[in-house]
Amino acid sequence: MKLDSTAARFMMEAIGTELDILSNEFQERPGPGGEAYSYQDIVFQMTEEEPDLFAFSILFTLSLMSFTFAAPRGYSEKLFIPDEEWNLEYFVQGLSYENKKLCFSADYVSGRMMKTDIEFESGGKVTIKTRNRGRGAERWLTHLQGKRHIQAVEK
Repeated sequence: MKLDSTAARFMMEAIGTELDILSNEFQERPGPGGEAYSYQDIVFQMTEEEPDLFAFSILFTLSLMSFTFAAPRGYSEKLFIPDEEWNLEYFVQGLSYENKKLCFSADYVSGRMMKTDIEFESGGKVTIKTRNRGRGAERWLTHLQGKRHIQAVEK
């Protein structure tokens, strides 16, 4: 993955973030045609000394992970660009400031179903909401903390 210097700086600032997970709610229910619908809300608190300095870095890195692990779904497969990479333009298009929170939101980007909303509150409280992404956001937090997502295989 080729990142420009700003994107690389955002990732370097975000990876290794110390955080406490305050809540992790996951719901899955059957939908039409036997397809499952899932919703996940994760709230975490950054334990960094000045967490607000890292707001853009955290939002960018989590949005990059959402994009990286997203796949086309249904009609979006026609818009899917296989070698497309996450970039600052996509990131900025998803940014907004609402109710005193810096927010990122993406539905479909480059044919990938992201279905991700992230809110950063002053003081480092972050909420991630995903739809139809299973428990993927849990893995993003593992990566954000600089940990590997590997499990031991039992014989």
